[in-house]
Order: sequence, then C-alpha cells, then structure tokens
Amino acid sequence: MKIPIPPSGGKITRLLAAGVLFGCAGQMLPAPFPARPDTVVPGLLVGPFDGQVLDAATGKPIEGAYVLGSWAMEAGDPLRGPGAAAHELVRTDSDGRYQVPALAEIRGRRLARFALIVYRRSYLAYRSDRRFEDLEPRHDFSQTGNRVLLDPIGGDVSHVRHLRFIGAGGPLLPQLESERIEASQELAGAKVRTAEHQPIDASVLLSADELTAATPSQGAFLVEKLSDLPTSDSYDSIHFRAPGQTERFDAALRVWKLPPAAAEQRFLRDLSELPGAHEAMDPQPHVGDRMLFANERDILAITALDRTSGVVVRFTCGLGVCPHEEAATLLMRRIWPRIGRISSGPLHLRAPEMPQ
Repeated sequence: MKIPIPPSGGKITRLLAAGVLFGCAGQMLPAPFPARPDTVVPGLLVGPFDGQVLDAATGKPIEGAYVLGSWAMEAGDPLRGPGAAAHELVRTDSDGRYQVPALAEIRGRRLARFALIVYRRSYLAYRSDRRFEDLEPRHDFSQTGNRVLLDPIGGDVSHVRHLRFIGAGGPLLPQLESERIEASQELAGAKVRTAEHQPIDASVLLSADELTAATPSQGAFLVEKLSDLPTSDSYDSIHFRAPGQTERFDAALRVWKLPPAAAEQRFLRDLSELPGAHEAMDPQPHVGDRMLFANERDILAITALDRTSGVVVRFTCGLGVCPHEEAATLLMRRIWPRIGRISSGPLHLRAPEMPQ
C-alpha cells in the first residue's frame, strides 16, 4: 500500500502527514530533532525540510551546495530489519537556502531514520546526525529553519576521514569525484599520514584479564564495542560485559584523540553533562591535566584529559567492579601511562553507516 505525503510544509501539511502516518500503527518513529530551532516540539521524520547554508567564517550564503536527504525504512513484523532507503538531492539557491520535499511514500514499512548531508567542494561537510570534529551526536539540527555553518576545509584534514564521514554513497557519489581522487592519493602515500589520522585502538589501555584481577567481580568479562559511535581515527571504545549480570558488574572505556582545543571541549562536555560530575581539585588523585568524577546510581565514571596529545579517556564501572572512587582511580592510573599507544594500524577507507 502506498501512503502519499504532501510535498510541501506548513502546519496543515504537518498535521495531515502525522495523521496519515500514525493512522497506520508503527508507520513512523518519533524524530530526534525539533520542528524548528525555537521549539522543543518534535519534528517529523517524513519532512519536508528547509534551511540555509552559510560560510562559517564570513556568514555569507553558500550557493550551489549539495543537500542530500536520506530516509531509512524497516520491514517485518514482529521482527524488524532494513526495509528500504530513499534519497532526495537538491542544491542551495543564491541565498544559500535549501528545500528538501517530504518523502512521497513509505509503502507500508516503518520510517525509522532521517539524515541530512550538506557538501560543497572546499568545505567540511555537514551531517544532521553527528559532528565531523569528534563524531559526537549533533543536537542543533531542526526540521525547518535549520542553519548550517560550513567551515573551509584545512590542508591538514584527511580526505579519507572526510569521505568516511560523508558516507560517499547514493546520489551524492558523483559529486565527490575530486574528493575520492585526493583520498586515493592519500592512501597511496601521496599525503603524509600522521598519527592523528590513524585509527584509535583502545584495547591497548586495559585488558579483561587485568580488570578481572584488579576487581572483586566474579567470572570472565566479554569484550565488545559500545554501540554509541563507530571506531575511527578520533574515537574508540571497549565494553567489558559480565555475562548474566546487570550493568553494576560491567565496565567500559571511551577514548578520544582530538586537536587540543577540541579535547578540552570534550572534557568540559563531560563535566557539564555527566550526572553528578565534579572536577578533582586535589593534586593527589589527579591523572592527566584535568580529571573529573561522576556517578549515577550504580555507575561511577572518571574522565581525564591530556592537553598535549589531545587524548580524553572516560572510564566507567559499576559498583560491583569499582565499589568506590578510589578503586576506579587505581584502574585509571593503570590505564593512563598507556595513552601513547592508542594510535596504531593502517588507514582504511570505510564509509560510516548510512540510513538503510
């Protein structure tokens, strides 16, 4: 069954779209972004979408930027899996404005995700779901009235990493030919690849055997990746999971390697966002240049910053593993001398997951 969606915006269109979609049970998941920048009312995954693209340095509109809207749908009931994908590619006008029409139909599937990508040659690309500098989720995207600030791409930016961030697929692929050539030259050695551009390997910081020996938890840990972000040249994670137990008996590591200013901002975000976060002011427990403790119910967290290398490490553990801050600090002291080992291995050109 095809479900038509009006092609243009406005309150009536939004109400009609919501009524049609939600009239069919489970046809559309809630959007993680607001309808407008000035409201907390959720937007609609189906669209339409509009906004303006500006040069971050000058504030001037960017004409001719490519704007790709990408929807992901799921199929199957009760077990759901990837169903289909839909794309809409438009370009900005002389005022830098774009309009992505609403998705025309979902064909009985469930609309699960939407992502917006903005690309203009010589600028760092924009994604509605994550930021380029640290791959953290983006929280300033809105369905309508969205404002996109593009930074000029610097000479030290890896084109391999940039392509991986963009996704390098779908209707946008033909527009990325020059970017692909530069990435290929980089992989072939035409561009010097510094340690900053190497994939991070967080597993060198702490092993499951060390964690088991250093804590009172019983049994072996399963070592997995956390599901929040993919491994990249600026982020990696490890999840030490105790089978059959609650999170109280788990531990995890998150590691960022960023430019020094961005690393400081990453630390400050943890200080402002983690529950009960407070900075360690006593020099005695310090690890790194700055260190904080946080806690929420049965989980303790420590984040430490090394300004020189741009490394930020967040270690979290349940009270069944670390019964108090001192136990967590001892483990962080074991981890910290190894932070110089985290960049290793060859570069791989691998696109991030796109909505499917």
